[in-house]
Amino acid sequence: MTIHDLRKTMALPLVAALFLLHACSPATTEESTTAGSDSAAAPAIDLPYPMGYSSSFVMGKPEYAKMILQGSWKDWEENKMDNMKSWVADTIVAYHSDNAEVKGVDSLQARWKRGRAEYSSVIDSIDAVLSVYSTDKKEDWVLVWAREINTKNDGTKDTVSLMETWRINKDGKADMLLQYDRAKRKK
Repeated sequence: MTIHDLRKTMALPLVAALFLLHACSPATTEESTTAGSDSAAAPAIDLPYPMGYSSSFVMGKPEYAKMILQGSWKDWEENKMDNMKSWVADTIVAYHSDNAEVKGVDSLQARWKRGRAEYSSVIDSIDAVLSVYSTDKKEDWVLVWAREINTKNDGTKDTVSLMETWRINKDGKADMLLQYDRAKRKK
């Protein structure tokens, strides 16, 4: 499957997700358009399953999306993990796609530095980023769908599709990461 085919394949779920997010969001007025405010609660809808976390989301703060793209993606791609403490909370808990749980910014930074050292080159391609706010839990989240092509130090290439979900704390720093991937190894 080529990157073009993958983009076409991911386009429908992206459009559907955006449509559902829009459809589940309340009509906004001048007074309720502030991103991340809890004044615009989403209307109750009858879902076929009870939500374990929340079904009440509105669009969040765009600056959080920018922060995650710069820190988690651009800095990884450019091998600049020393910037991590500016956007990650000291108390971060990261659940990586390999089932590893990492606690604390120092441990996360050390893991990412070790991981990035395995690659001579990284090319990231972001398919979508959404900043959302849970009106009932009063929490900000950033969702990222992306692809990454890594060139290992021995010259072999490694391609992976990723989804990251970041929780942003009251101080505006990332304090939780949930990461999922679908690897497609190139031979």
